[in-house]
Amino acid sequence: MVIRLVSLALLSAVLALGRPDPLEAAPPKTAREQELEERIRRLERIIEERGLDRPVPAAKPTDEAAVPVPKEEVEALIDDKLKKQKVLAGWKDGFFLESPNGDFKLKFRGLVQANARFPFGAGTNPTNSQFFLRRVRPTFEGTVFKYFDWKIMPDFGLGTTTLQDAYMDINYFGPEVKLRAGKTKVPFSLERLQSAQNLLFIERAISQNLAPNRDVGFYLFGDLLDSIVGYQAGVFNGEQDGGSVDGDVNDGKELAARLFGFPFKETDLPYLQGLGVGLAGTYGADDGGNDVTNTNYRTSERVSFFRYRSPSNTTVTAQGNRNRVSPQGYYFWGPFGLQGEYIRSKVGVQWEGNTSGAITQREFDNEGWFVQASYVLTGEDATYGTLVPINNFDPRNGRWGAFEVALRGSKVSIDQDAFTSGFADPDAFPSKTSEITAGVNWYLNKNFKFQLNYSNTEFDRRIEINDELFSGVNSFQMQFQISY
Repeated sequence: MVIRLVSLALLSAVLALGRPDPLEAAPPKTAREQELEERIRRLERIIEERGLDRPVPAAKPTDEAAVPVPKEEVEALIDDKLKKQKVLAGWKDGFFLESPNGDFKLKFRGLVQANARFPFGAGTNPTNSQFFLRRVRPTFEGTVFKYFDWKIMPDFGLGTTTLQDAYMDINYFGPEVKLRAGKTKVPFSLERLQSAQNLLFIERAISQNLAPNRDVGFYLFGDLLDSIVGYQAGVFNGEQDGGSVDGDVNDGKELAARLFGFPFKETDLPYLQGLGVGLAGTYGADDGGNDVTNTNYRTSERVSFFRYRSPSNTTVTAQGNRNRVSPQGYYFWGPFGLQGEYIRSKVGVQWEGNTSGAITQREFDNEGWFVQASYVLTGEDATYGTLVPINNFDPRNGRWGAFEVALRGSKVSIDQDAFTSGFADPDAFPSKTSEITAGVNWYLNKNFKFQLNYSNTEFDRRIEINDELFSGVNSFQMQFQISY
């Protein structure tokens, strides 16, 4: 419109300047005037073709681009962006740090168990009641260059400092073949391989006195057939029953192997999918030098029920073969759990007189077993691993965590020849020891657990402890545990 008005004004001005007297005839237009008129006509056509002569519509009072985005939508967009970004530090069952590509990791975890033990019975008891720290284990784990894992776990429980685990893993070839080197649990006992934080009872069964604990060595392990079968096999320094070592004093070594599988894992039988069965064994030869007088079988109250006897001027050492075998298994179906194993241990020992030089050798067959059953009262599934409550402890909102009840029976039988040959004192130790334990577990959340156990241990004969005779021991035990 503006351009058109300007054009008309220019035309008027040109006509006014060149207008003749009305009485006179109009003179012919000059070439200049004709050129100007032609330019004005072309300008008008351009204005009409482009619609520049139409009125401009008024702006809407509310422009969509200017409408503010709700705060909730902005926060949701930000949260979505953050979720897509990889977290390089934080909490995930422990504190962790991680490189952007995930090839380097560092993780810190911990386990603390505060215990109380109260033996009771008629008259005096073979042990005293006490409060103590059962386990205090800070754990450091990590990965370097993607395929190399490591773990270091000391323990400050029971008033001592012990290096429990210190090993390295190579997992370059995937889950089927891995290599572990260092100090770790010997792959043998089902209950011993279960993490201490996941134990159904405060103390392991007395049959664990026949199983090796931790040793230094190398072994291969892995999962086959989509984790239907797992295996471990390796060589270790070799240790006496129930022991843990950091070194060796002779050339004798011990082989350990274990196979564990889930035969119905991939079937359409849900009530059998939680069945796991296995077989483990160790084989070693000891050529002397290992003092076995520190071998000490204990009840859950820490009462000794077997040790080797050393006559005056003699030393009892390991000598000859040391073999163990253990069929084992567990079964979980919904809230119900069942677990057990049998252990047979064959050990060779000898007396060597420090003055006479006389040598007496013997081989003893000891055996033990345990069976335990459990039931989760609050609906969670029973498990060999960590039980996670459906509702974490929050009584103000009617949530109390998970509750579980359990019962276990266990027995250890010592070879009678150990007593008749004089390697063990029949007045100080029984040949058969049985234990029944009942427990209640309260899982306040995934990381905090309270346990209460009643334990009854019976000996097959009265034995002398601290100048008194005992046929057994009873106790109440409780444990507060935090693990992460």
